[in-house]
Amino acid sequence: MAPSSSTSRRLACACILLSIVTSASAASADCPSDPSWLPNTPAPTFEKPPAHPAPDCGFYRPAWQNFMFVTQPSANGNPAFLSYPTIADVFGRNVALRFARPASALLSLAPRALKGSNDPSSDTTAKAAIVNAGARQAGLNGLLVDQSGNPVFYAIHMNSTFVEFIKKNGLTTKAAVQNASTDLALPTGAVELKSAWQIVPEGTSADNFITTRALVPTLKQLGSGIEVDEADAPREVTVALLAIHVVFALEGHPELIWATFEHVDSSGNGDLAPAGPFPANGSSGSGPVSPNDFLLYKGGTPASAANVIPSDAELVSAFDPLTQNFTKGGTKLQTSIFRFFPSSKLADGLEDDDIATLNRHVRDDFRSSAADDKRKNYRLVGAVWLDKRESTFAADRKFANPSGTGPDDDGAVVVGEDGLSSMAMESFTQDSFVNCFSCHDTRQVKDNGVVLMTAKKLNVSHIFSKFVGESK
Repeated sequence: MAPSSSTSRRLACACILLSIVTSASAASADCPSDPSWLPNTPAPTFEKPPAHPAPDCGFYRPAWQNFMFVTQPSANGNPAFLSYPTIADVFGRNVALRFARPASALLSLAPRALKGSNDPSSDTTAKAAIVNAGARQAGLNGLLVDQSGNPVFYAIHMNSTFVEFIKKNGLTTKAAVQNASTDLALPTGAVELKSAWQIVPEGTSADNFITTRALVPTLKQLGSGIEVDEADAPREVTVALLAIHVVFALEGHPELIWATFEHVDSSGNGDLAPAGPFPANGSSGSGPVSPNDFLLYKGGTPASAANVIPSDAELVSAFDPLTQNFTKGGTKLQTSIFRFFPSSKLADGLEDDDIATLNRHVRDDFRSSAADDKRKNYRLVGAVWLDKRESTFAADRKFANPSGTGPDDDGAVVVGEDGLSSMAMESFTQDSFVNCFSCHDTRQVKDNGVVLMTAKKLNVSHIFSKFVGESK
């Protein structure tokens, strides 16, 4: 029996609606780049993207543009952000001893110790929470050693908008920061950068990396541990950029968009560490994560022996004070890292389509417009931010999704990649502090039981608590 005319109209409308929904879904799965970002990347504009249920592409695109802008080669060939101020530059010499010393216009780096949440007393974890993760952290808890036996070093920079905010609000003394208003928040356009650098051994090539000359602190054995020797001059070495957190405030998002980038191989695949087995999916961890070597992983290492913090005894036994690496007596100490959540999401092993397609588009743009640009050798791993931040971003909040809620579900607080870690910066804490908001929230900041910062919105950035903790 033929359908009635009204039924036919309803069927036609349904087909049209299905076509529209299907087209919208297909469109949302492709996140386009902007060819105008190359060869010279214009300054980002930081407009507010739409919240869910709009695609996440509106957050990933500015992440890529911000990365390209801050790493754009300057006249001397260095990435632009190396001229940005550091914590020591902004807050003065009263903290300089505990951060890398700037000198001779060279990048100054420091070891990074293990970090935990702002308020470790309220979190159940076996891993220490150390806020004062500067160059003088006793024992260098959580030291990452690469496959050549060299420590990985770190730096923190801020853009001019971030610095102007500090000065405008008088946040240049310990008391001023501690007494800042509970609701004072970072402005649109503020950018914070945390970078991880690997020493390039003499006689080796790092042509496909962003590289620079840098000063790294001299290490020494003190008792049963390894520490920075502040009495000795820093060493000048060549370093290669392994990874970088690009953290920025879009309009309407003072909680910051936390994006991370890592180095890739010639095929565009991550080469810092393999994506390992999911313990949650039944892996025993007894087999090797991968048979292949990576920059931060020794091929054949089982999951049970990877992502493990080297002990003080291991560091001391392998440390050679003359070469300043961990290869004494032919014994090479190597920390093997694998990506605990392969897609940077807690619930599945699938990479976000928006990230995958945007990365491919950007690689195509480099091939077309800037084939020799070293920025092409990095990829966006993911980003995390707060959805509907008007109701979720407040002082004294821990930011986490309700149990059973994923970042793409209704009711999600943390969206984007909720299992996001940098292989070079959150190497040992992937299973304890699963994304940036696990550590960066608005609760009080404690260190060894001492309250450094009362609950406030500024606590999402550890720049302020590090300054307070390191101040004399």
